[in-house]
Amino acid sequence: MSQKSVIEREKKEVLSTPAQLLKDLRLMIEENRQAVAVAVNAGMTLLYWQVGRRISTEVLNKERAEYGKQIVASVGRHLSLEYGKGFNKKLKKIP
Repeated sequence: MSQKSVIEREKKEVLSTPAQLLKDLRLMIEENRQAVAVAVNAGMTLLYWQVGRRISTEVLNKERAEYGKQIVASVGRHLSLEYGKGFNKKLKKIP
């Protein structure tokens, strides 16, 4: 957004009615809430992928192992105690 358009928008906002101000503020809040939700979801998806990748490469040596299920369950229990739910679910093996 150019400097001129920002100034024009600010002038318009100063001259807006109380109803328009509330409408604009609600829109700002909703847009930012949506942006935060998208960022959090992307971050959590990446985190879960990284966790699965580390277990797959470092613990299971990229091989399917029966004890892998036990390791994932154990790691999940430990992490969920410290960080809450979300880590207690079965993590899928990443190729």
